[in-house]
Amino acid sequence: KNYPIHIEIMLLLCMNMMWMHLIVTVSSISPYLLSLQNQPLPVSAFSFPIHQRPNNYRDSIYSSKHFRAGPTTSLRAAQCHHSRRLHPRQNQCPNSLVICNHGNFDHVDDEGPSLEPDDEVSTASAATPTSYTSSSSSSAAAATAPTATTTSYTVNAATLRFNNKLNTLSKSYDATTATRVEKMLLQALENYQFYLKYKHNNNHERNKQQTRNEANDDKSTHDEIQDTLIEISTNNSDLIVPNTISFTNAITAWARCTRKDSAKRAQALLDRMHALYDEGWTHVQPNKISYNSVITAWARSAEKGSAKKAEELLRRMYEFYEAEGGAVDLKPDSRSFNAVINAVARSREKNCADRAKFLLDEMGRRYNEGDEDLAPDALTFGAIINAYANSLEEGASDKAAQLLMHMESLYQLGFENAKPATFVYNACMNAFAKDPLGQGSAKSGSGISSAEKAQQLLNSMEKRYEEERDERVKPDCISYSTVINAHANSATTQSGENADAILTRMIHRYLIGDNDCKPNAIAFTAAIKAHSSSINATISTHASASGDDCDFESNDISSNNCKKQIELSAKRCEELLQQLCLLYQTCSHDRTLKPTAVTFDLVTRACTQARNVEGVWRVKELRSVVMNEDAVK
Repeated sequence: KNYPIHIEIMLLLCMNMMWMHLIVTVSSISPYLLSLQNQPLPVSAFSFPIHQRPNNYRDSIYSSKHFRAGPTTSLRAAQCHHSRRLHPRQNQCPNSLVICNHGNFDHVDDEGPSLEPDDEVSTASAATPTSYTSSSSSSAAAATAPTATTTSYTVNAATLRFNNKLNTLSKSYDATTATRVEKMLLQALENYQFYLKYKHNNNHERNKQQTRNEANDDKSTHDEIQDTLIEISTNNSDLIVPNTISFTNAITAWARCTRKDSAKRAQALLDRMHALYDEGWTHVQPNKISYNSVITAWARSAEKGSAKKAEELLRRMYEFYEAEGGAVDLKPDSRSFNAVINAVARSREKNCADRAKFLLDEMGRRYNEGDEDLAPDALTFGAIINAYANSLEEGASDKAAQLLMHMESLYQLGFENAKPATFVYNACMNAFAKDPLGQGSAKSGSGISSAEKAQQLLNSMEKRYEEERDERVKPDCISYSTVINAHANSATTQSGENADAILTRMIHRYLIGDNDCKPNAIAFTAAIKAHSSSINATISTHASASGDDCDFESNDISSNNCKKQIELSAKRCEELLQQLCLLYQTCSHDRTLKPTAVTFDLVTRACTQARNVEGVWRVKELRSVVMNEDAVK
């Protein structure tokens, strides 16, 4: 029929719109139907928590809103599209994190286990879509999986979000977060195992209705797991698949936990990883970060036998490394040895320092054989020197000094990380202060007392800092307090004067602007202890010379000199106490300047030995004033 021209144009436009709508509808539904060919039952039918249920098919990676796929669409294309959907601002697939079958984390938040003063624990995170390359070269799966096959899949978005959440929670140092992290991990693991069981039963029922060939009959558990991982990465982005990073984050949470059983819980998770890996779960293979975190947990544990547990883990780590063919991410490094050495040094067990020294020698031997990851650093030496200081064994200070000299030699040879730092010098000076051979007026074979050796180290630190201006060797309040304590332990008639000289240097450095040398109650108490030791040494010297104690009623010259020295030392003790209390009151009651009960007791004893009744009364009044101010505050 002949219609006006404007009617014909409107009819043509309507027909074109209908055809376009039909094409869009067909192209949107057909890829989804193709993706359901291998899914007899939607995953949403499982009893997963709401936050783990899959989204509607319109949100899948094949949705027409983002991607139009046909029957020939490759898996890699779907993976690249999935990455673009997660990163809409990028024009191409972001760089994937490649993890080999040994669990090599090339992009993790690895803080690493460090030693005193602040321990850190390794953490693992995955913030970007992760590409796994899983081969069957592992010893656990080699018996059931073909050795030539290599399967690639991409970690889905839900697992990435899950790992990031665990990583954030694992950085908390408290007694409750670790329990929450482990519960989340085990729930996700249970859901994933339920999914695997359903897939296995469904495939078994479907194969009963078909003619099965030999390949289907011999299909291994390892192959089924790999096929499921590929399916999840492409078709189900909301099912969490716990992997090595997930378990390592949970182990890290326990390593930082303050509960008494935290080390056992971390060990249990590592054992669970090994059990799953032996079942063919190559994506849950433990690595050195997992081991280092468990070793650090045992190092922090106060449980008896924790040091032996850490040593056993190091041996087990080497056995696993050799059994897996020498994978790089399984090889123990300096952090592994440092964590074990720290555990042994902290144990306070008999010969713990010598055991730690043996581990240091083992590090050196392996380094000389070509393992450059085992170069010892200042943390390694510092832990062993501190162990010698706490051992209270005769001659321990000489062993500590030898280690310090060895560090100096290594630094001169070019090992920058072996340069002695302030905490290493402090540990060595502490070894001199605590050495039983240095108590009293005893001197070493070189004719120098332990207190004098500690003071020589302090002089060396000051000189080195003035020349190099290197903050790593700068003396601090611990350095000066340790030397003062060394003079106090020397128990000579000159102990008080020597301690006063060091305390004066400490105060001078603080007054010229060095806040690291701020005097505290420890330094003042050590100086008071040094004067108290001088009183005891004076009485002992007089008794050995005259055959009797210092007689305050006698008028002979020897007794008068003894009495005068005791009175001067007691007076100096009272002056130091008054200075400390004044600083505490004028510095807004700084807790580092608060006198302790030991401080008051030392001064009271000194005044009693000097027969100073008024001094004893003044100390008692000063003590009540300080205690009452704290109670009112």
